[in-house]
Amino acid sequence: MTIGRGTLSDQIVPEIIAEIKQRKLQAGDEVPAEGELAERHGVNRLVVREAIRTLVARGVLVSSQGKRARVAVPSPAVLEQILEFRLNQNSMDLRDLIDTRRVIEGELARRAASRIAAGHGSPEEAERALSAMHDRTGDRDAFIAADLAFHQAVADLADSNVLSFILAAMNGVLLDARRTSFLGREQRGSSHQETIDAHREILDAVAAGNPDAAAEAMSRHLTETGHDLGL
Repeated sequence: MTIGRGTLSDQIVPEIIAEIKQRKLQAGDEVPAEGELAERHGVNRLVVREAIRTLVARGVLVSSQGKRARVAVPSPAVLEQILEFRLNQNSMDLRDLIDTRRVIEGELARRAASRIAAGHGSPEEAERALSAMHDRTGDRDAFIAADLAFHQAVADLADSNVLSFILAAMNGVLLDARRTSFLGREQRGSSHQETIDAHREILDAVAAGNPDAAAEAMSRHLTETGHDLGL
């Protein structure tokens, strides 16, 4: 195939992605050599090299000196960077992200409860994370880490790769917000036990296999999180 007018490397990028799909390459698999790709697309190796750099920047490929590029393990890092940039540029605000998180995590809690009701999965990881939250109320970063682990455990139970991927990207962007929320509770005289109790309501509903109650408990919790942030 001969590439037409325009930025050659940009035109090759979707062709390489299509080839990855056609060959059913998985994470860690090598893509064809630069010379092979250059010959196939009617360009020189420098153009292919630039296309590969673009795909590395997008998180599609990983590359190291002297070795063929490989298919990357899927990572939410690129989406996280986009969200963070949009937030910094004021083209979206914290309220947007919290509202989006409420929608996504409400659905994840609902699906987690549905799967438990169908006999799939166990809430043990979420239980362990909740116990860690209880033990670490005096350590902000440890408490937040346990909080993240709880929400990830619920997402894992839901078994939704797309929603979990988006949530992982949002977690990085909202890390500072979680710290602010932690301090907000202290400043308004609220006990961190209230947060633990909110998580307990979520977990009890999920463990009971009650999708509606799980979604409602998650929504209430994230509404309170918004209040802690002054939203």
